[in-house]
Amino acid sequence: MTDHPPEYDVDQLDNQYFAEAFPDADSPAELYRQVYKYTDCGAHLLMQIEYYKTIEPDGFDDLPFDKLVSEWVHSDALRRLGTWKDLDEKGVLIVAMMVGSVVEGVDQCTESIEVEAKQLDEEPEEFNNRFYVALSEVEREAEAIWSETHGCETCAKHFGIDLDGELSPVWTDCPDCEANGRVV
Repeated sequence: MTDHPPEYDVDQLDNQYFAEAFPDADSPAELYRQVYKYTDCGAHLLMQIEYYKTIEPDGFDDLPFDKLVSEWVHSDALRRLGTWKDLDEKGVLIVAMMVGSVVEGVDQCTESIEVEAKQLDEEPEEFNNRFYVALSEVEREAEAIWSETHGCETCAKHFGIDLDGELSPVWTDCPDCEANGRVV
C-alpha cells in the first residue's frame, strides 16, 4: 500500500501529455515546424529533455549508477528525438519548452519564454494555452522590434533619418511600404 496519491507517482509522467496538448503534431519536430511556419516572426522552439544515463565505475564509485541528465534541444535538432511515443520508449521526458525569435536584419532577439510542463498540476489543454500565450508574446515583441528598425526610405524621410547611418522605425502611414517596413 502506498502512502501517497497515485498522481504523485513520477513514473506516470510521459510524453503522451504533449501528444494530447498538441494533437496536430505527432512529434517535437512537427510542433517546431508549425511554430516556425505559422508565426510571422518565424519563432524558434527548444525543448528541455531529461533522461537517465548509466555512469560506469571510475575508481571513485565501485558500482554503476544512473545519473539524471537534462539538456535543451534546439529547433532543427528536435528531429533526432522522434515522435512523442519514441521519446517514451527511450525513457526521455520533455519537462519544458522555450520559444523565442531572432528578428531578421538586426542583431536583436526577443526574450525567450520558458513554459514548464506541469503534468501533475494541469491538463494538457492548459499547457497548450500557456504555450500559445508565450508564443503570442514572442510575436508581439518581434513585431515591435521590426517596427522600430525596418522602416523604408519613405519612413526614414518622414522621421528625418539617414538610412546610411541608422535604422528607421516604420511609419504607420507610409504610402510606399504600407506600414510593413522593409527587409534590412
